[in-house]
This record gives sequence, C-alpha cells and structure tokens, in this order.
Amino acid sequence: MLLSLIVVIASSCTIRQKATPVSPILTQVNFTMDDLEYIGDVIGKTTQSYFLTIPYGGRRYTSGILTNSGLGGVTTPGNRGWNNALYDALMSKPDADFVLPVSYESTVDQMFLGNQETLTVRAKAYRIKNK
Repeated sequence: MLLSLIVVIASSCTIRQKATPVSPILTQVNFTMDDLEYIGDVIGKTTQSYFLTIPYGGRRYTSGILTNSGLGGVTTPGNRGWNNALYDALMSKPDADFVLPVSYESTVDQMFLGNQETLTVRAKAYRIKNK
C-alpha cells in the first residue's frame, strides 16, 4: 500500500494553459474612438460548479481579461466562471483585440455545500486600427 501511495505522489502530470496576450498590470494606453474599430457585440456564457467555494469541473486556465479594474458591480470578478465567460466572448470574434464588458447575468443554483453558477456576459468587441 505504501508503494502505491509513493507511485501516485511521484507520478507526472500535464498542465495546459490558454490565455490571450496581455500587458503588465500597470500599463495605461490612451485611445480615442478613432483609434479603434468596432467589430460587434459578443456574448460569452459558461456554467461553473463550486464545492465550499472551490471551483470544480469546467475549464481551467482561460481568461478574457487580466484584472477586474473598471468593472464596478461585479460580485465575484476573477473567478473561474467569470474568466471563462469573458474568454468565450473574446474568442467568438477571432480578429478582436479586446472586449469591453457592458453587462452580465448570473444565475446561481444552491446545492448542499456548494452551488452551480451560470454566467452570461455581454460585451463590445474592438480591434486596434493599424495606421
């Protein structure tokens, strides 16, 4: 039994991550609407389960934004469900450089010792114009 425990602990694993290119947290770039090209409205939707506030299931290591700055009113920004919804919104328009979230809808189903959240994010997709 001890040998099997050692084999399980010493076994290797694979970690994969998906992300979009981002700049350092404190970078500030001033754009006007003339610098941007509006691509269209996008929607990202995801369902994430939590057990004692710990996410399980669903996708890991995907995020549509780096931080939650400027998104007032979001109750749990930065959690796995929020990150996956924004990632889906950004990936729905492959030529978009970024999305600007404008609204979200959250439905939480309470369960024993956990919950399941369905999150829908509506955003505007933009591309930076090349001059």
